[in-house]
Amino acid sequence: MSELVLFKKTRELEGKITTFLMNIIQSGFLFTRALETYFANGVKDEFLDLKAKVSALEAENDSLRRDVESQLYVQMLLPDMRSDILRMIEGCDKIINKYETDLILMSVERPKIPTALKENLEQMIRVNIDCVSAMMSGLKAVLGGMSASDFIQQVYVLEHQVDLLAMNLKQQVFQELKLPLARQLQLKEFIYSIEKISDMAEDMADVLSVFVVKHEI
Repeated sequence: MSELVLFKKTRELEGKITTFLMNIIQSGFLFTRALETYFANGVKDEFLDLKAKVSALEAENDSLRRDVESQLYVQMLLPDMRSDILRMIEGCDKIINKYETDLILMSVERPKIPTALKENLEQMIRVNIDCVSAMMSGLKAVLGGMSASDFIQQVYVLEHQVDLLAMNLKQQVFQELKLPLARQLQLKEFIYSIEKISDMAEDMADVLSVFVVKHEI
């Protein structure tokens, strides 16, 4: 199908969904900068400013999500397609929520990151964000009636890279660094929390793959 029923009646809804997805991509870049700032300087003004910007985008997306849900019920002709799109929108919304939650926890718990971990952690974070960006681009493509197969495949490749990076980091924490057990466990939870972001993107890629087959896009 050349164009989804979703956009046959209004371009306003398309614009809101596009903004919603771009906000998630932007918040990912802010999230990356915030963590890199934390690794370098701890909880300082720059980190707090970046955290506030992520929270502002999360709040804007909450409003956009409610508007999109309302318009989908009013304007979309196919209830089955509507429910599938709502599921994907809600799944994507959880990703930006996670960015905000992780930064809040960082500002509260303030884990001490060993210098030996910082380079690999920053690499894992960047790959995570690329994974999410690929997922958002795939969904945007599908909602515009275009193929998302390349984006979906990219999500799977990047998620696997994150798994490998996370495993290496955990090996560093438990096998190479001489740290108290409590600190090892805190770092393990931090690594897992970052790793979870790409898992969420992969879950959404699975949903998007089914959507594409189901609606013959």
